[in-house]
Amino acid sequence: MIGTRGVAAAMIAVVALTTACSAASDLADEVQTAAEDLRPEPVEQPDAQEDPAPPPQEPGAPTAPPATEAPARDDAGEPPTEAQPPPPPIDDAGGVGANGRAILRAAVPRLVFEVDVQEGVAPSQAALDHLTAVAGGVVDKPGGIGFAGGNTFVSDRTEWTRDALRDAVAANRSQFSGGDAVVVYVLYLRGGFFRDGGQTGSIGVAFSASEFALFPQRWQSLTNGLLGGRDAIERAVLVHELGHLLGLVNLTYQSPIDHEDPDNPGHSSNRGSVMYWAIESDAIAQVFDGPPPDRFDDADRQDLEGLRSGRL
Repeated sequence: MIGTRGVAAAMIAVVALTTACSAASDLADEVQTAAEDLRPEPVEQPDAQEDPAPPPQEPGAPTAPPATEAPARDDAGEPPTEAQPPPPPIDDAGGVGANGRAILRAAVPRLVFEVDVQEGVAPSQAALDHLTAVAGGVVDKPGGIGFAGGNTFVSDRTEWTRDALRDAVAANRSQFSGGDAVVVYVLYLRGGFFRDGGQTGSIGVAFSASEFALFPQRWQSLTNGLLGGRDAIERAVLVHELGHLLGLVNLTYQSPIDHEDPDNPGHSSNRGSVMYWAIESDAIAQVFDGPPPDRFDDADRQDLEGLRSGRL
């Protein structure tokens, strides 16, 4: 028979055991909670640009304000603009195509054409309007495309070598790339282009990263009805030479599309492209029996999009 003292002792033991079990259970719960607090939150992978979850804060640390989620659209209700790669350094006197990415990309927000004309020839305003319209379809210039500078100058020269072209630039060009604008300089000249002591068949020539020349007298005899007249040739030559300044075809990159003419590097193999070799040659009259192409074809435009976006 258990005495009163034995009963009391047993009751005390039961209470102690119950208290210990409860404490152990509470400690286990705290450890589990702490482990869960330390376990990183699952990261959603589909959005690679989402900020990672902040680390857990120590007790007593000041609470950071909640992060504000980036709006899906800008204030004007448009989707956010995709980041543009920066342009390479601009060198107006560099090699043909070297300024192509700067001409194409929005990082330099304006494109300016300067047109200087030797007395005795004249540009077609319709052809120049076509040039800016085509340029507007391939470049990203939030500040716009326009004309600045330009003059008519007197010169008796009709034989234009590369050195003579550079002399004309030095004497007449007034607009240069820099700041918020990239400049394309266009010369309209009498006579033709000479190399190695003889006249070439060129009716247009790009001779630096920012400069090209046209020789209207060289195509005057070619302006028959089949070719669409003087303006049709002028439109095509203007866009062709701009294409070279943009880097077409494969001048400063390697296209994923096989569209370069192996016999005429820097030109398209497609006769439907304004970058076809005959566009800048007096052979244009023998190659085409109708108005020559005066726009970039699909392969050209894909290359230009790659250069503009930074893929090429």
